[in-house]
Amino acid sequence: FKLIEIGGAMYFSILIYDEPDSGPLRDKHRQAHLDYLTGFDAQTLFAGPFTTDDDSVDLGSLRLIEFPDRTAAEHHIANEPFITGGVQKRWLLHRWNRSVSHTWRDCPRKEGNIQILFHGLDHPNAQALRAEHQEAHSAYLKEHAEAFMVRGPLLNDAGTEKIGSVLLLDVPDMDAGRALMANEPFNKAGLYKDPMVQRWRFGRIFDRYKV
Repeated sequence: FKLIEIGGAMYFSILIYDEPDSGPLRDKHRQAHLDYLTGFDAQTLFAGPFTTDDDSVDLGSLRLIEFPDRTAAEHHIANEPFITGGVQKRWLLHRWNRSVSHTWRDCPRKEGNIQILFHGLDHPNAQALRAEHQEAHSAYLKEHAEAFMVRGPLLNDAGTEKIGSVLLLDVPDMDAGRALMANEPFNKAGLYKDPMVQRWRFGRIFDRYKV
């Protein structure tokens, strides 16, 4: 498969979980968090929180972002104010390859829709299952291209093997998003362990309808 990488840089998926009942801490450190992310504007493809279905409580965040290497990505996480402030203590960091070139600045979306995050890591030793359903997966995503703002596989550290998927959807409601992903061939075939389908929204400084 072809990696879409610019100037030798790598793309990373950073999924970070809020600690339970950390809302007051999130409020306390929000401005420092926003100021910190502003410094990474040029290299951020997408960033924002995932939430409860009704968007009333933030549960964590997803960042799709460009760095020269894993060390730089780890340094970015370590210095995040939500991390240093105790809002967030657990995260998943993986290399990622975008299958389409959209960013938050130009991705397909419709006013009035909501956004949904799908994050799934493959079961161990699932390469044969992934290969078996790759053609159907690609056809399904092409058929429903208008619903996917961005999508792409998670990669091993060497960037040589697909080990999962991250997709951001733009859909009318949670039911529509869940139905779409329930019928996605990889997911339907049981490729992923503990797949996440969660409401998501654009971060305050990474929403073209607001900035």
